Amino acid sequence: MHQNNKIKNIIFDLGEVLIHGIRDTGLALKEKHKISDALFKTPLLVPIVEELFLGNVSEDAYLEAVLRQYPELGTQEYLKAHLRENFREVEGTRAIVIKVRKLGYKTAILSIHGKEWIDYLEKKFDFHKLFDALSYSYEDKVSKPHPSAFQKVLQKLNAKPEECLFIDDHERNIEAARALGIESILFTTAQDLQSKLKKILPNF
Repeated sequence: MHQNNKIKNIIFDLGEVLIHGIRDTGLALKEKHKISDALFKTPLLVPIVEELFLGNVSEDAYLEAVLRQYPELGTQEYLKAHLRENFREVEGTRAIVIKVRKLGYKTAILSIHGKEWIDYLEKKFDFHKLFDALSYSYEDKVSKPHPSAFQKVLQKLNAKPEECLFIDDHERNIEAARALGIESILFTTAQDLQSKLKKILPNF
């Protein structure tokens, strides 16, 4: 990892980088309701979730599918409330976004997410005002790690791959970005991210 003077734009993932979300919420549900289904790491990641993320089904239709497979989870109203109560900020990342913006970097979000959840998150956390471009899978109709997802956010930033730094918590997305020539950081914690940014950004 070395300094890169070409970087002008920093692209952040949302889930588990800025906002803890469906993964932790689903695991909490799995533990609470003693779900032992080994096929899924979390009961919220049933196959139809991909259609939610692409904007092809509503949250209600998605939750109906979850409850058909896991009726022990209760009702749609309960699941909606549980999801929203468990969304919370990842400690330290907002401060990093604010800092890089003050240093003159343009910022963007590239996220796999559902419309209803983004509507809620933007109202609750007001994070979207910190970004110059927002690329959500439900709007762009494509999800990471597909190359088109990265091309969409590059277009919104009017940027070349070599002018961008991408931050995500999934290795497959990091590999996809690097294959396109986008320098990338695998996110673990905000503290670790800060340390890595000091090595890459000359003025951080």
